[in-house]
Amino acid sequence: MGWVASHAGLWLRVAVVAGLALRAYHYLRCPAVWHDEAALIVNVLGLSFGEMLGPLLHAEAAPPLFLMAERAVVLTLGDGEFALRLLPFLASCLSLVLFAALSRRVLGPLAAVLAAGLFAVSDRLLFHACEAKSYAVDVLVAVAAAWWFVRTEAWPLWKRCLPAALAAPAAVWASFPACFVAGGLIVGLFPAALRSGTRDRVAFAALAAAVGVSFVALALGPAAAQRCAAMESCWTAHFPDWSRPWFVPAWAVLQTLEVCRYCLMPLGQVFAVFAGFGIAAMWVRPNGRERLAVLLLPLAAALAAAFLHKYPYGGMRVEAFATPALCLLSAAGARSVLPRLARRSRALAAVGLLAFAPPVLLTAYRAAEPWPRAESDRAVAFVLDRHQPGEPVFANFWEYEYYLRGEPSFRPWQGAFEAGEVNAPRAWVIHTADRAAEVYPFPLPKGWEVAARAEFARTSVFELRRVPVTPARSAP
Repeated sequence: MGWVASHAGLWLRVAVVAGLALRAYHYLRCPAVWHDEAALIVNVLGLSFGEMLGPLLHAEAAPPLFLMAERAVVLTLGDGEFALRLLPFLASCLSLVLFAALSRRVLGPLAAVLAAGLFAVSDRLLFHACEAKSYAVDVLVAVAAAWWFVRTEAWPLWKRCLPAALAAPAAVWASFPACFVAGGLIVGLFPAALRSGTRDRVAFAALAAAVGVSFVALALGPAAAQRCAAMESCWTAHFPDWSRPWFVPAWAVLQTLEVCRYCLMPLGQVFAVFAGFGIAAMWVRPNGRERLAVLLLPLAAALAAAFLHKYPYGGMRVEAFATPALCLLSAAGARSVLPRLARRSRALAAVGLLAFAPPVLLTAYRAAEPWPRAESDRAVAFVLDRHQPGEPVFANFWEYEYYLRGEPSFRPWQGAFEAGEVNAPRAWVIHTADRAAEVYPFPLPKGWEVAARAEFARTSVFELRRVPVTPARSAP
C-alpha cells in the first residue's frame, strides 16, 4: 500500500488515460443511433436555430443552446454520427480531466485515485459519451463548477464571481440541471459574500442575477414550450404522489438510492453508504461545508423540483450530473472508514474495498459486449443495398428518420398501409421492437405477401411483393 501511495500521481494519470481510452473506444466503434438520441438528431437536422427555441419534434426536450451547438457542428462537419456525437464526447473527456484535478485538490492521493477511477469507469458516463444527447454536458457543468470553486478558494470573491457570472447564462441554456449546479455554487460562495466588502458583494450579486435571469428566461421560454403531455407521461413515476404524503419521505430516499445506482452501476446503492461517511468527514474539514453545498445542493434542488412536479428525479439520465459528487464523496468516505476497518480486521477492509470493484467489472464487460441496441443502421444498409427506385420503405421508429434522411421513398409508419397506397411491385418494411416479430407484425393489404425477411438485433426487415394475379380461364 505504501508503494501505491508513493506513486499515487502515476496511478491518477493511469486512471485518466484509461477513462479517456474507454470513451474513445465507445465513440469510435460508432454504435447505432438509439430511439431518444434519434429524436434529438431529427430536431437538430430539421429545425432552424430560431425554431429550437420553441416546441420540439417528437415530444423531445433538450437545452436550446446545446441544440444550436449541435446544429453548428452539423453545418461545419456534416450530419454523420461522429459529428453529431462529437460535442458530448469532448465534454465527457474534459470532465474527466477536470475531475481528476478536482479530486487531487479535495482528497488525499489514494482517495483521489479511487474517485477518478470511479469516474473514469462509470458505465453511464461512458454511455453518455457516445450519444448525441446533452447529459455529458450536464456532467461537465457540475465538474467545472466544483473545480472552479475549489481552485479559487484563496482568491478574492469578486475574482471568483465575475468569470462564473459570464459563464452562467451559457451553462444554463446548454444544460437544464446547470441551474441547480449554479444554485449550489451561489450557496457555497454566500458565506464569503457575508464577510466581504462592497466590491465583492456586487460581484456576488452579479453572479446571482446572471443565474436568476437566465433561469427565468429559459423556464418561461424554451423549457415551457417543450413541455407537453407526452413528455409528462414518461415522468409520472419520477414525481412524488402527494395524494399519499406519508409515503413521500420514503419515496425520496428510494429515489435517491436509485440515483446512486444509476450513476455507479451496477450496485451504486452501496456507494450511498460510503458517501454518507464522506459527507461526515468533509463537514469537519476547512471549507468543508461550503464544498458540500456545491456538491450536494444541486441534487437537493432537483429533488425539490420533483416535489413541485417540475423536474423528474430518480435513477435516470437527467440525474447523471450527480455522478461527480457521488464519486468524490464515496472516495472521501472510503478514506475515512477503510482505515478504521483495517485496524479491526484487514479482511473487513478488503471487503469494503471490493465494493468498488463492480463498476470496473461492468465496464470491462461492456468493452467486450457493448450495450445492446437495435441494429437499425445495419437494417437500413441491408434495404438500401437491395432497394430499387420507386419502392417505398416503411419504418416504425425515429431512428429511421435519421438513417433514411434524404431518401424520397421513406415513409414513417406505425401500422398497415392501404392497398392503393403503393404503386410499385415491391415494398420494404423495417420493424424494430424489443423482440423480433414471429410473423409479419401488421395486417397485409389484399394482394400483398411477405416474399422474404432478414433479422438483425431487435429489428426485422420484410420484403413485400404483390401477389401474382392468375388469369381466369375462359369457359369451354
